[in-house]
Amino acid sequence: MASPQTYIPDGHRLAASLPAIYAGHPDAQGLPAARRIATTAAELIGSCDLAVDPTVVNTAALFHLSGRPQDGNRGEASAALASAWLRGSGGPELYIASVARAIPGALSQAPALDPDFRQEDNGKLLRDAALLDLVSIERHSDYLRDVPPPGRLREPYLAEYRRECLTPALQLRGMLTLPASLEMYGERLPRLSAWLDEQPPGLVPPDWRRLAEVAEIESGVGRLLAGEDPAAVRADMPAGGLPYAEYRGRQRAIISGSHDRILELTHARIEASRNVAAEKYLESDTIHKPAVEENLFVGARRRARQLGLSAETAEDIARLLLSNAREVQERTLNDIAQRLSRLHGQILDADSPETRTDEADIAIPSLVVRTGDQPLARENELIKELRVTGLNEAYPEQRRRFTEWFDDPHPYLQTGMTVGSRDADLFMQALTDGERCKVLGTVAVDGPMHLGHGALTSVLAHFQGMGAEITIGFRDELGDLDQALRIMREDLLLMGAAGLDVDQVNSYLQQTNPSIISTAFQLGEAIPLSMLNSALGLRLKDSATDTFRPLLRLADILHAQQPEAGGPCRTLVLDNIGGDVYVRMARNVAERFGFVKPSALYLRPVRNLTTYSDPQTGGSVEVMTNRVPPGRIAYDDDPADIRRRIGRAYTGGRGTLEEQREKGGNPDPRVCSVSSLHAFFATPDPEEYAQLQSRCRSGELLCGECKASAADGLLEYMRKMRQTRSLADETVGGKEI
Repeated sequence: MASPQTYIPDGHRLAASLPAIYAGHPDAQGLPAARRIATTAAELIGSCDLAVDPTVVNTAALFHLSGRPQDGNRGEASAALASAWLRGSGGPELYIASVARAIPGALSQAPALDPDFRQEDNGKLLRDAALLDLVSIERHSDYLRDVPPPGRLREPYLAEYRRECLTPALQLRGMLTLPASLEMYGERLPRLSAWLDEQPPGLVPPDWRRLAEVAEIESGVGRLLAGEDPAAVRADMPAGGLPYAEYRGRQRAIISGSHDRILELTHARIEASRNVAAEKYLESDTIHKPAVEENLFVGARRRARQLGLSAETAEDIARLLLSNAREVQERTLNDIAQRLSRLHGQILDADSPETRTDEADIAIPSLVVRTGDQPLARENELIKELRVTGLNEAYPEQRRRFTEWFDDPHPYLQTGMTVGSRDADLFMQALTDGERCKVLGTVAVDGPMHLGHGALTSVLAHFQGMGAEITIGFRDELGDLDQALRIMREDLLLMGAAGLDVDQVNSYLQQTNPSIISTAFQLGEAIPLSMLNSALGLRLKDSATDTFRPLLRLADILHAQQPEAGGPCRTLVLDNIGGDVYVRMARNVAERFGFVKPSALYLRPVRNLTTYSDPQTGGSVEVMTNRVPPGRIAYDDDPADIRRRIGRAYTGGRGTLEEQREKGGNPDPRVCSVSSLHAFFATPDPEEYAQLQSRCRSGELLCGECKASAADGLLEYMRKMRQTRSLADETVGGKEI
């Protein structure tokens, strides 16, 4: 790095050129701000332990505001401008490079987001100096001096001042990285507070000090969410009270309480998995509670039968009514937020009111999770409702970014059969870094292995090939232990034939695994019944066993991190999106037991070949399952029977051949069961599958031809499976079950 002795910038040329560079700059008048930052940096240099070059910091400070605040490449643009100027003044390349590195480092937010971030000392010091300018009286004076006169433009300008300058200044403490910066912040903030109190009414909100209290509370809530001891968090909170809004059911009231009470309530919300909205201090009972939604659909179907309507029509009407109700609720909450914003000195941001629901809000439509069926038609709706990262056809850019983790992405990911993820990037990062990682899958033992299990096996084998450890849990839903063990053994043989190295797989039957039972009991101590009721819609008429089965599902997810299993590590749960409720419950309690929060990757289920309505719920069963034998294909089915079922399968075709040729069909695998067979087994290659869909939509490919090719491709896949299965050892490679 160049030193002050080796190069000093031409001060006269710099002073002459800077006014032109900063003329009309939108960020607090540019040049004065840059000079204040340089002065602050000079103060910090004398009291910090960093190996900084004062001339580099001073020069970078005078250039680092050159871009517009809204520009994403502001740092690069400023660095390029400074480099060009320094080269023109004869500066050495080593010095120019130091300045160019310091400027983006000062503008970067990485240190606030990533505690492990390391940047050049010059950039670190310069960044703290720039942040400290937020609490300089001169900076606030720049904003308030230019306030428009009373009128239409005044309020938006002041709202921008609060958002861009006042509120960030009060939330600055957690962003500073140097001890000397914290000391300077502690000195400047009281002076700024006294100056703000002296300003004329209307320029600064009279209760602006509440903004500082809001910042303290947000910090405390963040620490609670991170798992810190509530008593320690409360001890760090300042004295005094803070009005906040709480919405319970249909009641709306503004109540007063101390910081301790706010934190106690927030901690209770987190523990009870309620809707925590720390940012806005809003809580609203969701209108789509499980009981409400399920009763709505059941009542609609019952009424439809009385009127002679189809159950599907009734359910569509119910969904429309429910959607309208949600829109009304959202508008109501936004209106309330805006009113509170006006009443309480902009504590709430009226420009973009919203209700943020924490991950702890685990309530989702119980019909999805209680029956195990994920309504395929609701896939995109669930992605938004559950706030997972979408990876299906509706999210091509997110899918493209996720596939970059793989040298050879699985075909299901490329064709959209992998519909979403929850923190899967963290798992992939750990797997890429060579850390010990586990992929978890579960299989319901309710009959023979069918194609739905085969799709799961294919993805498990893919991750096994990437170096992940595989764990497969089998759930006995037959109530016959001997039969369940026989089916489990046969399933493992077939999974081995599908490419999974079962010798390296940790497989178990839930009821016979002591670790699962022990983990379930531990979880039962930590999870209140209110959480299970909110998540799964349990009723008083439900059996006591219904409260323990979810604990077994959670144990399937978390037991792989028990000490006897090797301890905490990154895990990835493979399931359909209907299982997200269990993933979120597991994530909510994982850190309490010293576990790493599990990640999840959600696969689209293979579609049922027929249309079938569950007599208990009245809803259609869209997912391939052993509960509907005519609509599923098992690996031990006769080839002739398989071809016959595919020939009768439900498709997305038109009513007549002429209409099909004219308008084309619907090859969506969530609608057309034959397209689903192509996507998963018959034509898994992404390019070939895309061509097949294009031919269907254009009317070139008719359903009869499509079914025939699906049957041919599937039977070839099944033939190879049986051939490999016949060579398998009777003990699955010497591994007794």
